[in-house]
Amino acid sequence: MSAHLVSLQTLYNRFDSIARMGEPGNSQAAHEAVQDRLAANRAVADTNGWTSFSLERSGGIGRLRLWGVPPSSEDREVVPDWLPSAE
Repeated sequence: MSAHLVSLQTLYNRFDSIARMGEPGNSQAAHEAVQDRLAANRAVADTNGWTSFSLERSGGIGRLRLWGVPPSSEDREVVPDWLPSAE
């Protein structure tokens, strides 16, 4: 897993710019950065007591979203984007 110091939204926007708008860059690397961030968010959520994770696409074709059940609820929620702290 790589540590990105930008938000998940920024990573999605970068991927969209490359994949859909023809901006220069490597769309596979941008997609991998999104997946890395989601994996990092899952690790933080797991440490914080979240359970029952699933990775889903909106409408089957949209952006990947990580879902889970927080310790304070019985309902599934989108796992928050926890930015890694800059060291």
